[in-house]
Amino acid sequence: MNKIGIIVNIDKDKDLSITKNIINWIGERGGTILLSKSIASKLNLKQYSYKTEDIYKQSDFILVLGGDGTILGVSREVSKYDTPLLGINLGHLGFLAEVEVKEIFESLEKTLNGEFHIENRIMLEAKVAENGIFKKFYALNDIAFTRGTLSRILRLKVYINDDYVTSLSGDGLIIASPTGSTAYSLSAGGPIISPNLSVMTLTPICPHSLFNKSIVISDSETVRVDLEENYGNAYLTVDGQEGYKINEGQYVSISKAPFCTRLIKLSNRTFYDVLRTKITER
Repeated sequence: MNKIGIIVNIDKDKDLSITKNIINWIGERGGTILLSKSIASKLNLKQYSYKTEDIYKQSDFILVLGGDGTILGVSREVSKYDTPLLGINLGHLGFLAEVEVKEIFESLEKTLNGEFHIENRIMLEAKVAENGIFKKFYALNDIAFTRGTLSRILRLKVYINDDYVTSLSGDGLIIASPTGSTAYSLSAGGPIISPNLSVMTLTPICPHSLFNKSIVISDSETVRVDLEENYGNAYLTVDGQEGYKINEGQYVSISKAPFCTRLIKLSNRTFYDVLRTKITER
């Protein structure tokens, strides 16, 4: 684990002081550092400058400095290269990050010594049918169907493995991975799912119905959602970070992606330890 890519959220490490300390620490131990062109330029370290895609492909692991949003964004890009991530929490919640700031160098030492294990997290693939071809999106947390600001309601028809399940009227629908069960889905009333389960959840958003329960299905199944009718704009949102406008008559299929996010785990903290400290005791 000698080649270390560093992706930093400049809004979280504004003066790049944390990043500089990490670079110096890695350099003193003979490690190879890969930085994005913009960060390398800001630090006047152009010898470490790489295209972002090359960082993801060539690194032994990626050090992500930021919050959960930063880790989500990186995961969608790096997972196809099978490169593991080590998240350092510079944000608020830090549910996905393994390391707090005070633990950085101890954690890096363990990683370089191979004292870690990899936790694989399934990702979702959404395919939008458009003019006879499919546009693909990937998510670590969730794929959601949401209405625009001035829209009234969405009418969605939901199928699982081509079997009709229900028609839903409301503000939308969230299809979440186990990782995403503690994010938007939880806020909408969905269940908390252990990340080692091979499932997906479907959770309605403010349904106009007496029945508003989530459905839990196997991650080997495929969900298809048809947009029947909406009064305004409807969007497909990916991890709450990417948006794609969908139109009446379009359909979207969601299934398990062909690759996963690989998270470096250093401690003996379980999912339930993190759940307790990050959510239930807040």
